[in-house]
Amino acid sequence: MKKNNEEQYPELKVRMFGKFQITDSRGTLDAESVHSEMLICLMAYMVSHRDRGLTVQELIDVLWPQDESDNPAGALKNLIYRLRKYLNQTWGKNRYILTGRGTYQWNPEISMDVDVEKFESCCKEVFESKDKDVRQENGKMAVELYRGFYLTELSSEYWVISLSAYYHSIYLSMVKKLAELLEQDKKYTELEEICRKTIDIEPLDEEIHCFLLRALIADNKQGLADEHYKETVKLLYDSLGVRPSRELEEIYEELQKIQHDFESSIDIIQKDLRESESSGAFLCEYGVFRKIYALEFRSSRRLGISVHMILMTVYLKMQIPKEEELYNRLMGNAMKHLEETLIRGLRSSDVICRYSANQFLIMLPACQYEDAKMVMNRIENNFYQSQKINGIILQYNIDEINAE
Repeated sequence: MKKNNEEQYPELKVRMFGKFQITDSRGTLDAESVHSEMLICLMAYMVSHRDRGLTVQELIDVLWPQDESDNPAGALKNLIYRLRKYLNQTWGKNRYILTGRGTYQWNPEISMDVDVEKFESCCKEVFESKDKDVRQENGKMAVELYRGFYLTELSSEYWVISLSAYYHSIYLSMVKKLAELLEQDKKYTELEEICRKTIDIEPLDEEIHCFLLRALIADNKQGLADEHYKETVKLLYDSLGVRPSRELEEIYEELQKIQHDFESSIDIIQKDLRESESSGAFLCEYGVFRKIYALEFRSSRRLGISVHMILMTVYLKMQIPKEEELYNRLMGNAMKHLEETLIRGLRSSDVICRYSANQFLIMLPACQYEDAKMVMNRIENNFYQSQKINGIILQYNIDEINAE
């Protein structure tokens, strides 16, 4: 404890990643204890800028950026009074907030252990230290400190948005540097743990998924790697409407080679290749579809068999921005229903794959153009007859694979 003019100040721990919290052994202040987002915002801003006095106008701009208060100066004074009351009730009567000429400042003599500041220090060591062990240890500490986005309760505040993006960018860059170090030292269990924690926070970073897949493969966890690859491909389709990168596909191809890197008998191979009992079209990933396409292209050229490919696209009748949750929910439901309709309505020799967030590719072997058109009309009718889906438009384009 520090003393100044016979005052004793607590030594406080401050959490800003995830939910805001100030704590020591005697008590905690957070959203649950103060029941006021405005007080949390005031506390967080003052702690973040405790190295200087904050003018009344600066605090008003932070707390009421849209001029929502008729008397912002009076409202600020009331908030400061309430904050001092909470601080005194939690840690004893002290000068936690200093008042100057038109300014307020969090008392700089109060010892504070702030996760954001420790995080920045750890990241700096990861990027700049020449000692590999120091870099790894600091990287692991930084991962532990980063419990989520910066001040999640205040994520819509203008001053939080830029800082949140800044810290998240540093975190991802640091994790990738740490992952490289762990991969070089063949510390695959630690690498897996760090990648999984990062994916929980940022599930759409493909590079982290690549690190995780390589760690699982190197650690002889081929089954988990196979499962994770398929989950990642689905996630990228559903969330971003994109196919996996070439790097991700190459890792999966390497995984398949490893899984088959042993001598076997033709009976065992046949058993492994044989598909479980199923009916309807064959649903696969784009990488598999591309290989089937190459095979069908060769067959069509050599044997003169007509093979047609269809690109089927789903549109919403309502004009909804793609970034809105409603769009994603409606499109997700429509695509799921279309997938079920395609599997049920096509032959077992037909092949389908998800191409983008609102498109399917379909391959119809040994099928003439008129037959392909008739099949697509039937699929379209089956889709629209469902009571599950409203406000959806289907469009399709048919092309022959061997057409010049």
